[in-house]
Amino acid sequence: MPYDDHDDAYRTRRRQDHDLDYIHTYYRLPERFGVRATIGGRIRWTGREGTIVDTVGTCLRVLLNGDTEPVTRHATSNMAYPSPTGWVQATRLPDPYATQLSPAGPGLPERPGA
Repeated sequence: MPYDDHDDAYRTRRRQDHDLDYIHTYYRLPERFGVRATIGGRIRWTGREGTIVDTVGTCLRVLLNGDTEPVTRHATSNMAYPSPTGWVQATRLPDPYATQLSPAGPGLPERPGA
C-alpha cells in the first residue's frame, strides 16, 4: 500500500530529526563549533570525507567516499564538519565526573607544601 511507504518515510524522518536534535543539544555542535549535522550533510571522519545518510540514536550513519556501505560513527569522535571558514574538528565533551587527582590521593585535599 502506498500509505505504508509514506508512513515509514515519515517515521524515519521523525526519528532522524529527534536523533539530530539530541546530538545538537547534548554535544552542543552549533554553540561549540558553529556547525550542524544534517542528513545529506558532508563530514570528514579520520580525514576521509563522506555524507551523513542516517542516524542511530546518538551516532551518525555515514557513507564514506569510495565505500559502498555506510558505517556508524560517533558525532564527535574523529569527526569534522564543514563551516563557512573551513573544516571544524569536533571534540568530545569533557567528562563532568572526572576529577583531578590530588597528590594526597583521590578525593583528598592537597597536602600543604606538596
